[in-house]
Amino acid sequence: MVVTARSPTILRMSPVSRGRKSQKSKITSGLRGAARRRTYGMQAAQPRSSFTAMQSLLGPPQRPAWFDSATKAVLDRAGVVMAARGPRELDQATAELLGTELHRVVREEREGLWFSWWFEDLAEAATARIREQVGSRDGVWEPPWRLLHGLTSIGSPALQSIARAALDRAKKELRGDAAVRQQPDWLRQLARITATGEVWEMRDAYGARIALIAGFSYPDGVDRSVFLFDIDACGFVEIVHAGVFDDVQQAATAWRALVGDTAQSAKPERVETAERLLCLVHCDSGEEILRGTESQTVLDNWFRARRRICNLADALRRRGMSLPAARSLYHDLDTDPMAAAFTGWHVHRHGSEPDPEAVGALAQQWMEGTLPDTWHAVSPHRVEFQLALINDWIPDDPITVAAKALLPEWVRWHGEQAGLSEHLIDRGVAVAAGGVRAASDCTGLRV
Repeated sequence: MVVTARSPTILRMSPVSRGRKSQKSKITSGLRGAARRRTYGMQAAQPRSSFTAMQSLLGPPQRPAWFDSATKAVLDRAGVVMAARGPRELDQATAELLGTELHRVVREEREGLWFSWWFEDLAEAATARIREQVGSRDGVWEPPWRLLHGLTSIGSPALQSIARAALDRAKKELRGDAAVRQQPDWLRQLARITATGEVWEMRDAYGARIALIAGFSYPDGVDRSVFLFDIDACGFVEIVHAGVFDDVQQAATAWRALVGDTAQSAKPERVETAERLLCLVHCDSGEEILRGTESQTVLDNWFRARRRICNLADALRRRGMSLPAARSLYHDLDTDPMAAAFTGWHVHRHGSEPDPEAVGALAQQWMEGTLPDTWHAVSPHRVEFQLALINDWIPDDPITVAAKALLPEWVRWHGEQAGLSEHLIDRGVAVAAGGVRAASDCTGLRV
């Protein structure tokens, strides 16, 4: 599955044969794109924006036509930020302003989805509008002025630097305007939001839908809050929802409502080891993986989620618990133990040995690109994702036929290894057998 930076849709490559390959072959999926192999959370700390880095490699692309309309829409509606009474409210208003336009753009535009570049363009346009309105008596320069402060709170370190530079230029334009001295002191706190280093984790019954809830505050403990990273690791490891909440329990309640019945018994637990945050390291992010069906909360938090990952990484590093190093989820996979364990179970359960090549192909497909601690996860969504990959194999190859026939039992075995109840296993088995997952399974993935 390959997603390009210039299209919000998934492009399907030609089928890849799993046939006549040895059990230890590197069986790569034509549906798992290179985007999965990149670690964007750590890239956010680099001194250049993603657009600038890409530009240096490919040369300057054509400026997308949607930039002008999106920028104008944000600046024309920027008056809503004037209602903010503190840094958290301004942060939220800014995130929603930008998210509204991103939500429109991913559904209406099919090229030039350069969001980091647009962020830079927006900061420059805000400065230009302030310049045009200097000296006006009705304070029309104030909304873009406050918007720039909001951008310093939600932009990645590279984009934050761009927003702060735009603010510095705007200050020069406003020098001598007495109204600037009347702006609230808390505006200066926006850029200084930090993570507390406290993190809580929740998982649904299947184990592949993950909530990470992290504490944040502005200087001196102002506007304490938590940020919810709702991560789906059933297929691509990705943030499917995100948002700011008053406290852990409020975020946990919201997450349970999003996920549905498989999350109702989940309770937040403190994260004490960095390894439990591996999912955060491997989250796919960036324009390269856009599908065009992202939820509103994902797009509201498109910039902010990446900034909060950087904030959290910094806080954990100061506490001596750095995020785990990214490691390939594709290479050096030892599929033999999984294949052998399943084969033994199959012989015991059915009295016959399954086709070893089909088992090897299933093990390779199942493990490839998957977080190690979710190898036994059999949510209907995960099974549906895997079945789509297998359906892209050469359809009449004997290994393909054998693997699809084995898939229901493969799912059942994994569910038993995970200690799942029979009714939860049956949901995944039903999908593996060609059924359609219920709407209640992994709810809230796309809104």
